[in-house]
Amino acid sequence: MNLKHLEVFEAIMRSGTVSAAARELGMTQSAVSRILARLEGDLGYPLFRRANGRLVATMRASVVLVQVREVLFAMSGLRELRADEPGGAAEKLSFATVPSLAHALIPSVLRAYSVGHPRARFAFDVRTTEAAVDEVVRRQVDFAVMALPVSHPTLTVTPLFRATSCCVMRQDHPLVARGSISAADLRGEGLVFLHRRQPTRHLIEEAFLRAGVAPDIRVETSNVATACRCAGEGLGIAVVNALMAGYSADETLAIRPFEPRIHHTLALVEPLGRPRPDTVSDFLACLVADVEAMARRRGVLVERIPEGHS
Repeated sequence: MNLKHLEVFEAIMRSGTVSAAARELGMTQSAVSRILARLEGDLGYPLFRRANGRLVATMRASVVLVQVREVLFAMSGLRELRADEPGGAAEKLSFATVPSLAHALIPSVLRAYSVGHPRARFAFDVRTTEAAVDEVVRRQVDFAVMALPVSHPTLTVTPLFRATSCCVMRQDHPLVARGSISAADLRGEGLVFLHRRQPTRHLIEEAFLRAGVAPDIRVETSNVATACRCAGEGLGIAVVNALMAGYSADETLAIRPFEPRIHHTLALVEPLGRPRPDTVSDFLACLVADVEAMARRRGVLVERIPEGHS
């Protein structure tokens, strides 16, 4: 078994067919089939079965795929450690984040980081919270930036900022005149909510229940950026995380605090026991500065949490 065998297997799993994998790898179908047969022989069990003339992955193949991708990812990282010029290797930051932060925060932070690290390279995955946590646990990335809650025995979680829920609406909406907006104020208004799997969704629903208001939910979506876009299209008022809204809502949208206060915490997630590299510390400094600048610019209330506090 060698690296080529693993690359062929991963290509077949990703593309779905031997022919597609062969085209991607620049090989003949017969060569791909031989390598697959050799890999199955080395492992001692089949990875695919044939059904109606097509290869169908076994359940064991899905388990193998996870481990194969870890090996390929690690090998890719080893290749990138080479020195591109005298004086050392180019820096690379590998991390994961969630869609609402990837939309504007992360590119802005990378721009600021690049000023002090002109040779830096970046690889960041945009994942759900659960998938991003899994990537850090598996050491597939160096760290992740996401909203809490996050809990895992092999991770260190550093809270960075605390924000509250807010209402996002078009600038011409009558409720823009209010300094803050309560659940009672939203009676009869079309609303945009995040899905129920979001940790704070039930707290928002409880606020409406206590106010005796049945929320008129017009749109449910999975991330703040999409919710703000829906608000901009006049589909309803979005009730979302204010920090993420500050990055997702453009100047045509107004952001007002939602009452009662529902808190959200942005955090840095790292592998437990691994010393924080200087590159990650520098990235973190750029992130903190960017969030604070956004909060001043958009009038969003965010609280910086000193390291060591929660």
